[in-house]
Amino acid sequence: MIEISAEIPFLRTSKLVFLIWDESPGSLETWDWNEGITIFFQTRRAGELEFRFGPPLWGIPTDTNRLEFPFVSIHNIPTNKYLASELAKLGEEKTIYVLISKGLESEARSVFARLEYLWDDKISPDRITHKFGLTGKTSSVSDTQVSNHHLSKKNSLIHPPLEFIGKSGINRVKEKVLVSANGAHIDRMNPELDEEVSDKVSSPDESPNHPYDLIESSFSEPENLDDKPKEEDSLPKSDTAKVKEEKKEETADHALDGSSGTKFSLQLKMMGVISLLFALSVSVIIFFASFYFKRSIELQLRDNNIRIAEIIGSKVKSDILGVVEKGRQIAITLTTQGLPEAERKLLIKTFFENDKEFIYLGIFERKENSLVMKREVFNEEELKKSSVTEEDFHTVVNRNRDSLAQAFNGQTVLLNSSPGFQEPSFAIAIPTAENGELDNALVMIVKLNKIIGAFSKKGIETTFMVNGNGTVLAHPKEDLVLAATDLTSMPIVKSMLTSAPNTGQMSYLDEELGGSYLGSFQKIGFADAGVITIVSEEKAFADVYKSQKTNLYIAGIGLCSALIFVFFFSKTITKPVLQLLSATLEIAKGNFKIGIKPTTQDEVGLLTKYFIDMGAGLEEREKVKNILGSMIDPVVVQEAMVDLAALKRGSETHITAFFSDVASFSTISEQLKSADLAALLNEYLSAMTIILKKHEGVLDKYIGDAIVGIFNAPVPVLEHELKAARASVDMVTKLADLREYWTKNNLYSKEAQVMDARIGLNSGPAKVGFMGTDALASYTMMGDTVNLAARLEAAGKDYGVNILITDPIRDSIQGEMVTRYLDLVRVKGKNEPVKIHELIGYRSMISNNFLEAAEIYESGFKEYLNQNWNSAIKYFSESEKAKGQKDKSSRMLVERCEEYKLNPPGSDWDGVFTRTHK
Repeated sequence: MIEISAEIPFLRTSKLVFLIWDESPGSLETWDWNEGITIFFQTRRAGELEFRFGPPLWGIPTDTNRLEFPFVSIHNIPTNKYLASELAKLGEEKTIYVLISKGLESEARSVFARLEYLWDDKISPDRITHKFGLTGKTSSVSDTQVSNHHLSKKNSLIHPPLEFIGKSGINRVKEKVLVSANGAHIDRMNPELDEEVSDKVSSPDESPNHPYDLIESSFSEPENLDDKPKEEDSLPKSDTAKVKEEKKEETADHALDGSSGTKFSLQLKMMGVISLLFALSVSVIIFFASFYFKRSIELQLRDNNIRIAEIIGSKVKSDILGVVEKGRQIAITLTTQGLPEAERKLLIKTFFENDKEFIYLGIFERKENSLVMKREVFNEEELKKSSVTEEDFHTVVNRNRDSLAQAFNGQTVLLNSSPGFQEPSFAIAIPTAENGELDNALVMIVKLNKIIGAFSKKGIETTFMVNGNGTVLAHPKEDLVLAATDLTSMPIVKSMLTSAPNTGQMSYLDEELGGSYLGSFQKIGFADAGVITIVSEEKAFADVYKSQKTNLYIAGIGLCSALIFVFFFSKTITKPVLQLLSATLEIAKGNFKIGIKPTTQDEVGLLTKYFIDMGAGLEEREKVKNILGSMIDPVVVQEAMVDLAALKRGSETHITAFFSDVASFSTISEQLKSADLAALLNEYLSAMTIILKKHEGVLDKYIGDAIVGIFNAPVPVLEHELKAARASVDMVTKLADLREYWTKNNLYSKEAQVMDARIGLNSGPAKVGFMGTDALASYTMMGDTVNLAARLEAAGKDYGVNILITDPIRDSIQGEMVTRYLDLVRVKGKNEPVKIHELIGYRSMISNNFLEAAEIYESGFKEYLNQNWNSAIKYFSESEKAKGQKDKSSRMLVERCEEYKLNPPGSDWDGVFTRTHK
């Protein structure tokens, strides 16, 4: 058994491993049947690719944990989804080993990649294809073409049974009742009956003589379909005619079913287009009718709003100015000197009796920009009626002291003084003169009754007044006034406070009130206060919305009538096209030999003729594509299909060049027969190429046993130096596993069983693209970077190491890999010296003695560069000893030091060793 893949995360928590076996009993004798779950993967071609999990094979213990599943088409989406779901349950926390014969690897990877996608279609198809090593393959993981046969309405065998056979006996994972093809029911609660009926409904193509009689590559040519067993052959003769009749009905129904394999049928599209045109035209009419109707109402509403704001603003301004004038008169009475006190009190009493809205007047003088009360009077009658005391008025004045003090600057002040009182009121502060100078301020507190009548709720509009700070002064909702609510968060209030014009309008969305509103404001010209009128658009446009709803009802009735008419009319047009659709579905499944002929002399007949020609052309194209995909790296093929001209032009790209070669392969090839040599080479190259592709490398070419690879071209690869290093280390590890397998099974020759490989890596700029003639070219790389990588691969033999790298590679992998600075050399064909390093392996997997040996070696190399030959020899010897095995690099440097001791290189020696051979 040869493992050809690492563990692939599969479905929920299971893992997948692909293995190749030669179908012989001997290859199964050493297999551990107790480890994980085993699947014998088989395929066949019956018009389309089908696969199954094979039945028990010879030499397998009866208690083997394995899965069995009858042949099913890769296009049977419901059954494949069911299979993926059941595999997710059975394989949870287990490893699933898929045993495949040679030549079926691509089919196996494609099938399990599709199962992964069907189980969770949120995963990117590109990500799945990359994980399963399918990058660049022609088949799509996300292809959802469904086989007509498997979706037939009369095919009652929905899901073939998935059987899990192991130590616990037969556990059939299937729904409780399964209906057989001839109508018999399988009772899953009765194992004996279950097995008996299962045998009757099993696929007639499963020959009991040899389980691999029908295995074929999924890329091979379909055989003559006339020779394959037919379903009716497995039924009694009395049922044969019935089955044939049912199949004929299925074909006819399917040919006329516009929804088969398509998202939208032509009939639905016709209905949709006409419905769309009808709905669009009616919608446009409704839109413009509603738009102009709404616009007319909005203009009226705007005009009404601004008119209300202007009227109320004018009235409020007049009332407030009247209050101010009366306040000035009483202020004169309070400040006039020489007026007898009795007469002054009589005048004030008379004033409060005539204007009961006035409840407080006070004259204040400035003292350090603050208010100092000189004289104040109260409406005694109003104080008696309410629970308000003189102290409450002092509290109002003190609370608003800073704002009222602005009156000393010649400004008028208008404030809400309601908090603390039972009735709404407002305070006015104006500058007053005494002795001919504006050195006093008159503060008045007036009941809101003076102006509240103008702000009562009328109709759908809401009118209120705010001062220059955005505090509400008058509002239909008395609680807002009593709380002196700040309304600056309302967009219309904010607009009034920041707007230079005295009048304005706006439409806005009020998050606090909820909904859209139309607002207007009018500044009254006193203390920056203004009157605002707002109205809800929902209430304002109620008639518009009602009209729209009525029009939509009418449009819906008209649309339904049109759909009924189009439904019956479209059948006369779509029937000939639907007959052509069945042939299209066959081509989509890969069956290019479609059995149709032109039946009409119109455009549909001409289309049928071209369809037949297209099928033949596609068949030839598929052959060429498959041949091309087996000769050129799929990534290159894919990029060439996107932009071949760009690849032909080539480009200067920063790449990582990869070269590997088998040591002493000429000796191995001389000892093996041609068949064994081909098998050995294919086995080695397959395993190495899979690892190369796993790490996103692109195969440049095979040169006998050598592999040339490119990283970061023709598609970009992140961290390509690190991925190339990972691929190299994994290849060395994989080759060790292959050697162990060959030795254990005594395969090939003794020299092959100890076969080793050398790898050279270098990163830098290189010319990449298709190179050759116009008639024959191949995608490859050229330049100093490539040449140096090739020289490093050859130099690995002299140093006795598997992987040689340069500084750019070393700098990119230091965090994950362990390296050893080997030498400073000048390779053949290059004048500049190059530092070469050995790539030892993953830092997490290297033993301490190798790490210690590498450090000692590098210390010795420093002494070597300083021409301390004895010290260097000591370090190199200790390095080999610490390593615990022969180290050709250390011995070579020891010999070089011995030679330099005898023939010193001189003081101008730069430490560079010039290689005279490749």
